[in-house]
Amino acid sequence: MNEYNFLNLSSFEFENFSRDILQEKLDVFFESFTSGQDGGIDLRATINKDENIIVQAKRYTKYSDLKSTLKNELKSVQSLKPDRYIITTSVGLTPPNKAEILKLFHPFIKSTEDILGQTDLNNLLGLHPKIEEKYYKLWLTSTNILNRLINSTVYNQSKFELDEIKETLKVYVQNNSFKEALDIIKTNNYVIISGIPGIGKTTLSRMLVYRLLAKDFDDFVYVSDSINDAYSYYEDGKKQIFFFDDFLGRNFLETGLSVNEDSKLLKFIEKIRKSKNKIFILATREYILNQAKNSFESLNNPALELVKCTLDLSKYTKIIKAEILYNHLFFADVPKKHIQNLVKNKSYVKLIEHRSYNPRIIETFVQNQFWDDCEPEEFSKTILSFFDNPESVWLHAFENTISKGSQITLLILSTIGTPVLLEDLRIALNSFIIANVQKYPLKIDSIEFRKIIKELESTFISTKMDSYKKIAIEFQNPSIQDFLINYVKGKNELIEDLINSFSFVSQFFRIFTFDKSENEFNRRISLNNNLLEKYVDKIISDFTLFKSSYIYRANFANSNRFGWYKTDGFKYSFLIQILEELENSSNQKLYDFVIQEFQQSIEPEFEGYSERKSYIKLLKKLKKNEIIISSEKLIKDFAKKVNSIESLKDFSSLKELFSDEYEDFVSSPKFVNKIEEVVEYEIDSTEVNQYEQLIDELKELEKDFDYLLDAEINNLSEKHAELMDEIDRKMEKEDMDYSYEAQEYEEAMEREEQFISNLFDGLAEE
Repeated sequence: MNEYNFLNLSSFEFENFSRDILQEKLDVFFESFTSGQDGGIDLRATINKDENIIVQAKRYTKYSDLKSTLKNELKSVQSLKPDRYIITTSVGLTPPNKAEILKLFHPFIKSTEDILGQTDLNNLLGLHPKIEEKYYKLWLTSTNILNRLINSTVYNQSKFELDEIKETLKVYVQNNSFKEALDIIKTNNYVIISGIPGIGKTTLSRMLVYRLLAKDFDDFVYVSDSINDAYSYYEDGKKQIFFFDDFLGRNFLETGLSVNEDSKLLKFIEKIRKSKNKIFILATREYILNQAKNSFESLNNPALELVKCTLDLSKYTKIIKAEILYNHLFFADVPKKHIQNLVKNKSYVKLIEHRSYNPRIIETFVQNQFWDDCEPEEFSKTILSFFDNPESVWLHAFENTISKGSQITLLILSTIGTPVLLEDLRIALNSFIIANVQKYPLKIDSIEFRKIIKELESTFISTKMDSYKKIAIEFQNPSIQDFLINYVKGKNELIEDLINSFSFVSQFFRIFTFDKSENEFNRRISLNNNLLEKYVDKIISDFTLFKSSYIYRANFANSNRFGWYKTDGFKYSFLIQILEELENSSNQKLYDFVIQEFQQSIEPEFEGYSERKSYIKLLKKLKKNEIIISSEKLIKDFAKKVNSIESLKDFSSLKELFSDEYEDFVSSPKFVNKIEEVVEYEIDSTEVNQYEQLIDELKELEKDFDYLLDAEINNLSEKHAELMDEIDRKMEKEDMDYSYEAQEYEEAMEREEQFISNLFDGLAEE
């Protein structure tokens, strides 16, 4: 039997729980009168038309508090004169405690059996498991389930933290989206959770993960940056849950998807859909999903719409909105006088019905404890101001709760983008201070820098240490980056100070653009002519001094270990980004500079994936501009760097640029041997469960080079078929339990306004 203390239920939830468990125990229907000044009645039932039963549900930690409250209730009970009076409480009661309460309410409490303490309620739950299943906050925080969650194999992120699970569950309000998402998973094995920023996509996804892990899944894989992570940790025969948060990437609007990421993603989704023991949960902001559909035809797929669970405020009833606000305030221990100010004149109604209602605003308000900075009589006005201007939540924290050094660090971080190595952030900060020493007379040594990071951590940023103790910085959530962009916008002097200090390539493109067109996807800052001139001069004068801050996360197979690594080289990537910016704006000076720099580096000097791609893009864009190229030498030099199927694909793109020279070269015995070596290496180094993807790549290779690989493909197909047959045999022996039953959240009650009013009246009385 589980031992719950019931304190992760709010007073309102505990009352509903008491109603449900007593209805099962007594087999009678109880009327609910919600929270608030109830006149001594929480629940009421009538038996045989003449026996009147009244119930009071009391959520307390200590017996002394319970006893004090019960004494105050005595007059009300004596006035009501029930035939039977029942008390439920979260307090653990001893026999003397029960005897004292029985004596206090004589003759209305007939026996100590009508005084149900913590132990009694747990005993009843053991007899009525359906009630336990309904109250997910209880069973998900039971010792058995928590141990299962915490001890689950979790790849690609930290182990689940006990406190984190408990805090998420406390404030979570289950709504129809939870059941909708589970139903989609039951049918398709995967679901896309979409919606506006702050609507609760990640929270819903986490709740789904907790639920599924509690239902006997083995592994949880957090997909951090690329679908390649999912492929790496995919294991046939294991019950696995994959979660790809922000799956189109926080940087999608600036840099797009990496090459073939869209096709790899769709292939993985199809792999999951056909599986019998895998679940895939994806979350994304709706506006980015729409932009991705415009950019990638493969993602504009009707099938993806069918598995999309869109979190929309229109799906949040007034009662759900009220409960979300109530739960956050209840568990945040907001001072009673502040709550009373909110309840007075029903100010909470303005919040619940506000056009900018958003769970993240409430969450941020509570996390930053803004009530510490306002008098009780100003509490309603203060919280309403955050709803009127959502970014004011971050503005208040930015301008009033952190030091000048922390403010500058955040502004610089917004230009670099995240994740970024801690050491690179410090380099950029030092560069800003040196470039603007007269304006910002700050001295930030290593000790002061550590203080800044500590001050920003948990509220604005998070830190992630890899297995080599290398630390990367990320924003806590995307809305902080959005706020910082809007904060910088229009502050031309500040923008100039930032530009003058740039030391990393990414700083030129993360939040600034040449494009002056207005559209919903253009969330960067358009530079005016004066700032653009400074920007161009900075690139040209310091081009050879800039460094790369781009990092990626590399995970070690079959372990939780990972490392932060920088991409190899960045010169070609820098030049192509400049050219792509120039597509929306003309600047001959910068254009000529790109041609000049590329001409000097025309011989392939790249190392790594992104530089190779960028080099090819530059060739395609600038070949017509009379760049002097020795095509034969270029093809030979490029071929020397071919060492994978991916690089062979890139090499094949030279065909459209230098068709004659290319055809002569690829038909040579030496290059044919190169293809054979690459194919042999790829087959030898690929795990069996990755054969399906490799087969597709080999088929594409056949088309690109008109080179038959029938024997290799057939061999791989046979091995893959054998593996799938073996898995099917195993799965037939297992009884896969897809028990995705989810409690339907109660429909909006009759007399909705009275319900909400009583709910918050009860909060003021706590």
